[in-house]
Amino acid sequence: MGQAGEGGAMFGLVQSGRERAGTRPAPTGRTGKERKGRNMKVETYKVKVELITELLGTQTTRQLATEFLAARAGMLIPEDEVELLPDALERGTTVFPKDEAGRPVLLDYQIKGQLKGAAKALNGKDGMPKALRSKVENLAFVSPRRVIIHGPDPATNGDCRDLLDVLERPLRASTAQGERITLARSEMLPAGVWIQYGLTVYPGEITEEVLRELLDYGYWMGLLQWRNGGYGRFRYEMVREE
Repeated sequence: MGQAGEGGAMFGLVQSGRERAGTRPAPTGRTGKERKGRNMKVETYKVKVELITELLGTQTTRQLATEFLAARAGMLIPEDEVELLPDALERGTTVFPKDEAGRPVLLDYQIKGQLKGAAKALNGKDGMPKALRSKVENLAFVSPRRVIIHGPDPATNGDCRDLLDVLERPLRASTAQGERITLARSEMLPAGVWIQYGLTVYPGEITEEVLRELLDYGYWMGLLQWRNGGYGRFRYEMVREE
């Protein structure tokens, strides 16, 4: 189900999700599989994702988040998420969360959302497990909480802050009062930015091959918003840790 991506030589990436490069980067980060107590074995992976189309921010500003979502919709926003949001921007702008240094980041659940979306689309197809979205929800976990978005230029040490741009586009919706058009405005990062994160998977039907199928789907339907418009598409490399 994998699809070739242009420029696949970068990161040692190959022509499809199933045909992997002969050499892989050395695994980094947490490697232990056995946990204390019951000694349940889990599989851990390192995933490196490179965007092949632009990526759009999805978060609102701090004031709108706290006043609208929390007060009006009755949703509790975790404190560590609120502090990542800007105080103010032009009304209606969606953004990337920022760390203490002002670097754009993704939150773990935003990455997991891509896996869950792919699981819903591929559920039970071509030998894939059934109830796959629920299994991804409960058995697969992304770390760390904040995943830094890196720029493609080594000369800037991967800093992508200067690459931030803004995309404005009309959104059309059919309502009871007729067709309405509004203007959507989002922070945007260019193709070529990349992230690296960890995946921990508990025993069950989410095998390495299933994970690769879910990530392969990101070539067509990617991360964050306006995915059906082709934004957020990516290629990746995944390494299982020993």
